[in-house]
Amino acid sequence: MAKSPKKSIYLKETSERSGFDNWSFDGTTFHKKWTGIKDKGLLIAPDEIDTPPPSSIPLGGADITGTPRTGADTTTIPSVSAQIIQYVTAAGGISLNSQPWIMIAGSNTAVDITASPQIQAGKPQQTISVQCVGSNVTLEEGSGLALIAAKAFLMESGSIINFIYSGTDSLWHETSRVQNGGI
Repeated sequence: MAKSPKKSIYLKETSERSGFDNWSFDGTTFHKKWTGIKDKGLLIAPDEIDTPPPSSIPLGGADITGTPRTGADTTTIPSVSAQIIQYVTAAGGISLNSQPWIMIAGSNTAVDITASPQIQAGKPQQTISVQCVGSNVTLEEGSGLALIAAKAFLMESGSIINFIYSGTDSLWHETSRVQNGGI
């Protein structure tokens, strides 16, 4: 039978704030983990020090003036920031809008775009991001598109593909893609 180690009254300290001891036992020896320090009259572990807030000004609304806006329980989204979803058809393809972000969905079913061009022609150096937010849409190499990786890209809901338009060859060149939101 193994002897139990001697307990030293000088080794053990207990935090007066958390109640945790500063020693551990590995089966044969007691080890001191920290040396206590005094904080506001209490013996505590070094990582328990109360640090003062960076400012004496309370967080909250002491300096806020005025009255709440009328209709504070309703939110109106400005029409310029509202995003319209294009329901894409095979023959119709993808139309450009005034924003660089286009949200598309197949028209209640998976759509393989056969329109030429698949995405309406842009201006030189114009960039767009196309995000699928519904039924699958397939984009294929050619017909106005130059894809990087594969000859086709099946866009599932959450997929995003980015393009830049080249006026030299009149193609949308893929710059990057994320399949199914990166999942």
